[in-house]
Amino acid sequence: MSCAPLPDFERSLALAQGALEASELAECHGVLCGLLCRMPDAGPDAFVGLLQMLELVDEPGAAFRMALEELLQSSREQLADEDMGLVLWLPAEEELLEERTMALGHWCSGFLAGLGSSGEQALASLSDDANQALRDLQQISKAVVADTNESEEEENAFAEIVEYLRVVVLMIREDLRGPDARDAIH
Repeated sequence: MSCAPLPDFERSLALAQGALEASELAECHGVLCGLLCRMPDAGPDAFVGLLQMLELVDEPGAAFRMALEELLQSSREQLADEDMGLVLWLPAEEELLEERTMALGHWCSGFLAGLGSSGEQALASLSDDANQALRDLQQISKAVVADTNESEEEENAFAEIVEYLRVVVLMIREDLRGPDARDAIH
């Protein structure tokens, strides 16, 4: 299965016309992924409404709203991809590690907000592993970079965290989805 790529991050940031910082734009994707994990059929109005409720976005202009709708569609496809094609919407690798780490923390905050926006009852079916992962996301959401010395080791650690988050999101999505009618029962 081939997934649609996410909209260009920098272009979308420009379309927000200064209403969002890069970390807040990443947080919007986290909100969306959390929302789609619990409501796979959520539409653009539910997504934008949740962003407004969380005070991330006021009233998006037409071009930015189109970018958010494109983000919704491509994220939905990526979450459903059997080859685990989910990509986190973060600043480009050329940006400072500090900025990307801050964006990753905001992404996690957004994911937790999007996932929890329906109340704790919806999360009652999560496995112990998923609940532990949510605690990990809470810790990552508080991440700060104390040392701005960008080493290969720190870049590798960042990449490992991003990969861990991708797997966590897909695990939580599966926990909330439950068995599919097409799933084989042994």
